[in-house]
Amino acid sequence: MPLLIHKRPDGTEKSLEFASKPLIVGRLPESEISVRDAFISRVHCGISYVNGQFTLKDLGSTNGTYRNGARVFECALAPADKIQVGNTTIVFEVDAKSGNAILRQVPQMVAPPSTLGGSTPPRPDLRQVTVPVKEPLIKPSTPTLRPK
Repeated sequence: MPLLIHKRPDGTEKSLEFASKPLIVGRLPESEISVRDAFISRVHCGISYVNGQFTLKDLGSTNGTYRNGARVFECALAPADKIQVGNTTIVFEVDAKSGNAILRQVPQMVAPPSTLGGSTPPRPDLRQVTVPVKEPLIKPSTPTLRPK
């Protein structure tokens, strides 16, 4: 039976064996594939190997599990599939020689610190524009009761 190798953004790897239960991707440190992302569930999704096929199954996550941009509940995985859980992207690959599955976790993009209220002076080439919002001209009608 093939292994699952989780390649983390920091360069470390973790090899896991498939069993009768899926390997859990989640926020908990106890998860087989632990991902530090506040937008994924503690038990988010699972990856299985059954009858020669790798499968991905959402395990009732709050924000959903996506494969190649489409929300999935259960699906077969193919090499180069991009799995999105929360703000984390994981690329699924299969090693041609060993047949082992590889999950390559893509480093998350971090936004630069906000300059609002910071020590950086405002840029003169950028202006903040405020536009007034008009009230709607049509007022909601109140239902009237008519005697019969």
